[in-house]
Amino acid sequence: MNNNEQIKLTLPINAAYVSAARLTASSVANRLNFDIEEIEDIKVAVSEACAYIIRKNAFNTNNDFKIEFDLSADKIKISLSVESAERFEVDDEEMSLLVIKAVTDSFNVNCQNGIFNMTIEKKHVQTSFN
Repeated sequence: MNNNEQIKLTLPINAAYVSAARLTASSVANRLNFDIEEIEDIKVAVSEACAYIIRKNAFNTNNDFKIEFDLSADKIKISLSVESAERFEVDDEEMSLLVIKAVTDSFNVNCQNGIFNMTIEKKHVQTSFN
């Protein structure tokens, strides 16, 4: 793998496309040799992140949201962003965000200047058998 490969998706704000994001996340994690549990965690995090964005932008369906997968040998960083006409407060106790925090190694979310950003990071734990 080349250092710092990047995959970018642009998806409509529509729940019908969450499966495309999950499939991409799964494929990318598999390419990095993540194990089944790590891949499932990534898929759950991506699903919850997409659902959160869709819920918060329910009346903004003419807009798209972006997902970027930054790959390195030992981790995957997933960034989601959307322009939001309405300012909304990020509630750290919302179920989707709590789930994402539980299955990832690093998580950050903010909404500034009309742009909502979420960054998720999952490290690959390499195991060796003796």
